[in-house]
Amino acid sequence: MVAGCSCSREQQSRQSIRKIHQKPQQAARRNRSLKPLRRRRNQSQICCQLPAAGHFGVTSQRQVGHRTAHTLPALSRIRVMASSTQHSSLLNALPAALLLILSLQLSGVCGVIDRLVVQTSSGPVRGRSVTVQGREVHVYTGIPYAKPPVEDLRFRKPVPAEPWHGVLDATRLSATCVQERYEYFPGFSGEEIWNPNTNVSEDCLYINVWAPAKARLRHGRGANGAEVSVPGLSPQSVTLTIPQHSGAKPADTDHLIHNGNPQNTTNGLPILIWIYGGGFMTGSATLEIYNADIMAAVGNVIVASFQYRVGAFGFLHLAPEMPADFAEEAPGNVGLWDQALAIRWIKDNAHAFGGNPEWLTLFGESAGSSSVNAQLMSPVTRGVVKRGMMQSGTMNAPWSHMTSEKAVEIGKALINDCNCNASMLKTNPAHVMSCMRGVDAKTISVQQWNSYSGILSFPSAPTIDGAFLPADPMTLMKTADLKDYDILMGNVRDEGTYFLLYDFIDYFDKDDATALPRDKYLEIMNNIFGKATQAEREAIIFQYTSWEGNPGYQNQQQIGRAVGDHFFTCPTNEYAQALAERGASVHYYYFTHRTSTSLWGEWMGVLHGDEIEYFFGQPLNNSLQYRPVERELGKRMLSAVIEFAKSGNPAQDGEEWPNFSKEDPVYYIFSTDDKIEKLARGPLAARCSFWNDYLPKVRSWAGTGCDGDSGSASISPTLQLLLLAGLLYIGAALGTKGVF
Repeated sequence: MVAGCSCSREQQSRQSIRKIHQKPQQAARRNRSLKPLRRRRNQSQICCQLPAAGHFGVTSQRQVGHRTAHTLPALSRIRVMASSTQHSSLLNALPAALLLILSLQLSGVCGVIDRLVVQTSSGPVRGRSVTVQGREVHVYTGIPYAKPPVEDLRFRKPVPAEPWHGVLDATRLSATCVQERYEYFPGFSGEEIWNPNTNVSEDCLYINVWAPAKARLRHGRGANGAEVSVPGLSPQSVTLTIPQHSGAKPADTDHLIHNGNPQNTTNGLPILIWIYGGGFMTGSATLEIYNADIMAAVGNVIVASFQYRVGAFGFLHLAPEMPADFAEEAPGNVGLWDQALAIRWIKDNAHAFGGNPEWLTLFGESAGSSSVNAQLMSPVTRGVVKRGMMQSGTMNAPWSHMTSEKAVEIGKALINDCNCNASMLKTNPAHVMSCMRGVDAKTISVQQWNSYSGILSFPSAPTIDGAFLPADPMTLMKTADLKDYDILMGNVRDEGTYFLLYDFIDYFDKDDATALPRDKYLEIMNNIFGKATQAEREAIIFQYTSWEGNPGYQNQQQIGRAVGDHFFTCPTNEYAQALAERGASVHYYYFTHRTSTSLWGEWMGVLHGDEIEYFFGQPLNNSLQYRPVERELGKRMLSAVIEFAKSGNPAQDGEEWPNFSKEDPVYYIFSTDDKIEKLARGPLAARCSFWNDYLPKVRSWAGTGCDGDSGSASISPTLQLLLLAGLLYIGAALGTKGVF
């Protein structure tokens, strides 16, 4: 098979950031380099050089988004150069007939020899090659999937990108969608790794793809699945590698991290599609922690990611306030529509990168996890993908969706803050929207935060809009048939501490634990749960009070647990039960390992997002300073992801990992502690029973009194609730109620 070389192309590398593993005190745990230099090719080569531009006219260029596509004039002739003794001897050894055929082929479609060019449904793209642990991966970054959502397209649903004809340079990272940076701890790498690492822009709707080179060249086809000739012309030269020997090679499986359940890859490899988190307000697919070089190379899978609009640019919802013919001006959820369009583009172009369009898995963390949930359940995208991995986020979590009424209220406040007069939405919506589209993006990005209303109460989130999300998540679940769906989901041990620190920065220190007096504890708890009824708050405080001696440090821990349980762990538990009841195959994990190089204080434990680097396989990078047990954990967790993508079951080599259900809430523990059993049931049963079963009853009872005979002893409603909470706690601890 004729493959391409890079004899006339400079070696490429991407800047690596290894601070955390080389100097743990100065850098962030997650900021890791996974970008080795492109491997030089030593095979004998024939270089097919294009004549200088003067022979055929000047090369024309066309701008495509932020990329430049090169278009060359038609070639009247092609020269095969023997520029060295090595090349001359090789040429002399080739039969004249072969040279003639080769010359004719090159003169027609010289670009077919460029191994890094892929013909997509939008046009040809050229990526770059990286070598990871001796395996070559082709990486394509910055492929546009939608028109830049600027000017008249701001706040609207995405429009597919215009096709291009030249070869698109897909070797540079795209812009990050407009957002604000977190700068609570200036110069602190633990925070900086989550901030944008590319320029922010409204022109940000781009896709990234990682494809194992051998698989892509073996299975790669055009977007419609047919074999194609790719016009991958370089502006300067094109190179051709003459293979050392002929004959088909057997399928290479020696480099797979796990091959216990071999799958048929005749029609292409599995594709994992990553959706980043950030509370629907921040985030970027270009962050170092999401680099999929290792996942693609070691797992032998295709990996894709994409940017989608966040904040008001992605979720401004004003349609109910405007006449029907203006409904598309700001329908809301356009960030979810971005995701849906990107997923469809990846599915349509799966064959081009060597993937199988019927073998897709969505995976994401936090808001990205909730997005996976939305894409699996929405009637707009139902059935496009039936396999999803949800890390610390589901659509039933309090922060993950809002009502249409609430979204409109926030949207109108933003309009007024931008001096565009929301009172005119009904009478002159065109004027209001024209005004909003004329406001500088930075102004909108800053002003939207005026509607932030407390811990994890972000001003933008998916909206129950009657279209993408026709009803609240649990209502949608009631009629869903999920018998063909595979779900892998879970949580980390200390989901709440990260958010607790940021929202109560005056009370806590990122490095050292705080001995919090009882009055401060009550102040914070009442602040966090201020929207609950008094009866609910009393029950929550009772549930998260340490009654067995309290030096103050436990108050801090208890608040962290309350935040993590309420906003993450217990909604995930509840949703896992509902998925299983509707027929889905659900596997649950629990990540309990604190990485040795973490820069955050010990009191923060295993933070929200700490599992990401392990699922991406970053500990397998031997140049980074992970401990051996952490490398083994990284291998095991990456293996679970790959097995799940291939078969729908994350278990490996006959390992036991039963399905999760309400009746048998079994989960798998990812830990470096060999003394801990890998499978467990119910350690958070009491805490999640409280949120999912008991507190809803408190909500329904709120405001009722105690009916009793005159003169008889009576107990206040609040005390009744406290007593019931205590009884529930004892009963759940004894195993009468199992949720986790």
